[in-house]
Amino acid sequence: MLMCRAMRTEDGAEAFALTFSSESPLRPRDRDRAERGMLDGKEVQWYRSEIANDPTLLIREALIQLGEQRVVHIMVRTSDAETLAKYQRLALSLTFSANQDH
Repeated sequence: MLMCRAMRTEDGAEAFALTFSSESPLRPRDRDRAERGMLDGKEVQWYRSEIANDPTLLIREALIQLGEQRVVHIMVRTSDAETLAKYQRLALSLTFSANQDH
């Protein structure tokens, strides 16, 4: 597993996190479906999540399959809808290759 964090330059806080692994840490449920997005011409489904001790956070997670053996889990946590949308767009603007070994 490889975890990467996108950090904001203005204050060093996390914008979003990516986890590359052979197995997904997210078990999506249909009732948690939220926004949809596009990555390299493929539809991506975002799912709502929550942290029990901070219900004010807006949390979205998505899974992107890279080949048969790897998946990317994206998690965005923020406190407002505008920033959430901004970070979702930024995460989906990244390029992933199914042929990379790392």
